[in-house]
Formats: sequence, structure tokens, C-alpha cells
Amino acid sequence: MTASAAASPFADIRRLAADLPAPGVFVPPADGGRLAEISAWLTAWTGRTPPSVNRPVVALYAGARQGVGPRGYARDRLETIAAGGASVSRMAGSQGAGLEAFDLAIDRPTPDARQKASMSEKECAATMAFGMEALAKQPDLLIPGVIAAEAHRDAAAIALALLGGEASDWAVGEAVADVAAAVERARGEGDLSDPLEVLRQLGGRETAAVAGAILAARVQKIPVLLDGYAATAAAAVLHAIDPDLIAHAVAAHVGGAGHGRLLAALGKTPLVSLDIEDEEGVGGVSALALVRLACEVR
Repeated sequence: MTASAAASPFADIRRLAADLPAPGVFVPPADGGRLAEISAWLTAWTGRTPPSVNRPVVALYAGARQGVGPRGYARDRLETIAAGGASVSRMAGSQGAGLEAFDLAIDRPTPDARQKASMSEKECAATMAFGMEALAKQPDLLIPGVIAAEAHRDAAAIALALLGGEASDWAVGEAVADVAAAVERARGEGDLSDPLEVLRQLGGRETAAVAGAILAARVQKIPVLLDGYAATAAAAVLHAIDPDLIAHAVAAHVGGAGHGRLLAALGKTPLVSLDIEDEEGVGGVSALALVRLACEVR
């Protein structure tokens, strides 16, 4: 490694990703269906037989993007969730799940990705490190998600940059042109063969934080339920570095077509199909109920 590479803000992230504990020994059942498969997955990563989920945590990261969504959207949603007034707040309570909501400088929105990179390398690496704080409460299952206006735009741009195709493969409606423009701008400014460069160019702080949380969970062998398109895009960045980085992650649910296509590319079959584009943990907590049922399968 050259001195300049060693000095890169991403150097610590790359070292962490390269020094992983052995994956859990996951033996899919010959029969028993999806519930038995979930049970085996939990046993593989937690080491508990029979498996159990005692300290699930929903970690939501709030971010804002210049020119995207209503002004103050992330602040309003963050306050509503913190006050217990959102669906995810009530659902997490009914499932006995902890709920953490993190403010990622939402009063200082990241730039419009069509015009400028979302973050510097230093900011992206620091935000990934901040995302790892979700593990401080020692959950035995993590559900990371985002609080952001139109989070599907960043997710679609990341998917396009990583996997190619057309913008219309990953986005719909007015977002298609915006996604295409953002990726075209990023290709002219950075090396998009580097997944971390894709993340810093096109992902908001919330996506970077989720990527950090998923990576930290992998290091600690904590199973993860991926919630929504944005969390799946964060997982796709890690998968592009090394597929083993998301071996501990299962897709909670599938929303729109772009989300479903990305899950398929990652080899992840969602536990439930809710046909919603909610990015605030609702899909993950819904799947948590199924995971808990699977703990009773013998």
C-alpha cells in the first residue's frame, strides 16, 4: 500500500472490511420452509440454539439533501418518531424493539448529487464510523433504516453506478432523469469502480451511516434485517467490496421494482412483501415479528 493510500480517509474502513471474523455456519434446512431457514440463519450468527431475539434495535439515520423534498422534512419526521407519533415508533414498542434515531446534520443538507459529490472522503468515512454507534447498545439483531425525503433517488443512483443498466431500471417517474444526471456527473469526477467512491459521490449521509452500521454488525456477528431501498443500497456498496460483508444480512421486505431488482442482484429474498416504499423501519419491524415466530421452529 502506498503512503497516499494509507493516508486515505477510507483506509480504516478498508482495513475493517478486510479483517472479518469467520461467517456463521449456516446450514439451510432440507425441509421446514422459510421459517426453518430463518431459524438456522439466527443460530448461525448468534450461536444460540434454539435461537432467540432478545435485544433488537431499530437504528434510523436522518439526513437531508439540497433541493430534495419539502424543506424541514427530515427534522419533522425525526421529531415525530422521537415523540412516539410515527408508525415505526408504535410498531417497535409492540415488538419490544429499541428505537434509536440519529440526526446526521439535517440542518446542513448535503449537496444536490446532480451538481456535486455528496460528501468528501473524510466526511463519508466519519459518517460511516458514526453509523457504527448503533452497536453501542449491544443489540442481538439490528434493523437499520433512514429518515430522508425521497431516499429512493440516492438508492437508485447507487444501484445504477454499481450495477449498470439504465436509470429507468432503478428509478421511476421524475426521479429517472435526476438519477441519470447524478451518475453521469459522478462518472466524470470520480472512479466509480471503487464502491466507497460511489457511496461518497451519490449517497447521502444517512446511506453512509447505514453502511457503517451494517459493517460493524458484520464484525460483531450480529444479524441484520435490511429495511427499505436505501438500506439495501448501503448493503450493495459493501457487497461490491466483498459479498461476505453482507452474509449476515437478510432482506426484511421489498418495496418498488427498483428495490426488488437490487435485492435480486444481491441474492436476497425478502421475508415479506409489503409493497410500500417506507424507509423508516416499518418493513423491518414487520419482518421482526416473523423472525420471532421463526425462533419457535424446531
